[in-house]
Amino acid sequence: MHKRLPSASSARLLWLLDLTFAGKVFRFSSEPLDLSKDDGSIISYMGGLDDPGYTESLDRFSHSIDQQVISLELDMGVDVAQLIQKGHTFGGNSAELSCVLVQNGVIQQTYEGRLVALVGNVSEPQYGFPDQPSGYITCSIESTVAEDGGQFLPASACISVDTFPDVATAGKEVHEGKPYPLVFGTPGVYKNSAGTDKKTSGSPAYIVDINTSTEKATKLLIAGHHVNAATVTVFDSKSQASFTVTNTTDALGQQVATVAISGTTIDRTEREFWIGWNDGGGIKNPQSTSEELTGLGDVVRWALRYSTLVVDSGSFAASSDFLNRFKLDGYISDPTTTVWEWVSSISKMFPVTIRRGPDGVYPIIHDVRASPDSGLKITASPEFQQLSLVQVEGKLENIFNSIRIGYAMRAKEGSPKRYAVIGTKATGDPSSFSTTTTKQSISRYGVRYRSFDSAYIYDRTTAQKVIKYMADIEALPSRTVDYRAAPRFASISLGDIITLTDSSLYFTDQACIVTGKTWDTDSWIFTLLIDTIPDRDDRTF
Repeated sequence: MHKRLPSASSARLLWLLDLTFAGKVFRFSSEPLDLSKDDGSIISYMGGLDDPGYTESLDRFSHSIDQQVISLELDMGVDVAQLIQKGHTFGGNSAELSCVLVQNGVIQQTYEGRLVALVGNVSEPQYGFPDQPSGYITCSIESTVAEDGGQFLPASACISVDTFPDVATAGKEVHEGKPYPLVFGTPGVYKNSAGTDKKTSGSPAYIVDINTSTEKATKLLIAGHHVNAATVTVFDSKSQASFTVTNTTDALGQQVATVAISGTTIDRTEREFWIGWNDGGGIKNPQSTSEELTGLGDVVRWALRYSTLVVDSGSFAASSDFLNRFKLDGYISDPTTTVWEWVSSISKMFPVTIRRGPDGVYPIIHDVRASPDSGLKITASPEFQQLSLVQVEGKLENIFNSIRIGYAMRAKEGSPKRYAVIGTKATGDPSSFSTTTTKQSISRYGVRYRSFDSAYIYDRTTAQKVIKYMADIEALPSRTVDYRAAPRFASISLGDIITLTDSSLYFTDQACIVTGKTWDTDSWIFTLLIDTIPDRDDRTF
């Protein structure tokens, strides 16, 4: 988890900047200081850093990925133009913004104990100002994950004569050029309204060998990796049959999973086949190799291994109990999809945002039903006082209280086999349900409906959790309010739960989510979001 600064009453805050250039780390600070390390050595900061204008925000409603940007003017103390002319680069260099607290002239943290606020890269630097010293520069420091260029599938992970030599003699009807699918969870397996296990097409299977005399397919590739499944169900256009899975390698030594198909149960003269994973799943969970990879937290963590980003594994592990309540099942087979594109697209359904931190990318949880007992208890005071008016968020066009999700996708046709609906409970339908939130919303605004499908959900409980979360944030208006806080509250981070008591607003242990944090000269400004959760919040007065 991320470092926290201990509370220090009446403390002031100093900013630190570590910036790499020409093979050296340049260190600036709000004022010159020497910072001790845990081993007793000293790191010196030269001063020269003005207020960095630090601000960050979390747009939970659109699930946009927060990007931090600060603008700087610095005198590097070296001839920047000369070093760049020698071949050193500036744009893209690494930078870190952090802070420490000072109380009665004594720095309260060691170097290792500093609070890292931003890790990023230099963007759009300018130098060579005629009326400034030779070391003077302006630039931005940006912290974003959007620059990731990692992809799931290497160019070699496709069916060709190099990977399956039988393709050369099998004729044109094999699936030459098809990418290897990456399969996670058990796509194609779902429960009907009676709770009975059912199966449908969950992922594609590609022909890699054909008996040329009978023109019947003999071998299918089902995954570009080894799988947990012992058998799978193969679907043609009209029938289905179970076949044994073989975990093997292709001709290039890349791990694959295949099935040899035979008999007359399915029509092997067809040229399109699909797989239902009803006897074990796809890729093994790296966190527990005896189980399928299916929990949201584990799937995202696995996906990010294909990226060029550093991953904060500790934060993902700490959040896994919450995130893994949501189950994902599906496949990835588009070689042009970048890791970040895929991760950001699926995260829009779930109560999580992924952003970049000092130890790598990590999840911010939107626990809208967090208990007040789980938050940092704060009572309004001169050190934490209301700054803005309370803003009621949400126009009528953004209110939705009857939400339907289509899930258990039949991959062959791209159509859902099952639906879950929140809003009004339908008699005899276990997939529909209501909550106090949706009931109150419908009584106020009438039925406000929207619908969407998910290709990655086959589990009814997960489908219901998703639409319950969406109703919690969309069915009733929320409120936001800004508070000005003393420097010692630097440890409060985006996504944190604050349990606020403020008699002027009739808040008593009110659960709030921090969605904004700004440094304003000598104090913090926090934006607090208050969701309207009728069955959570006390309304006794």
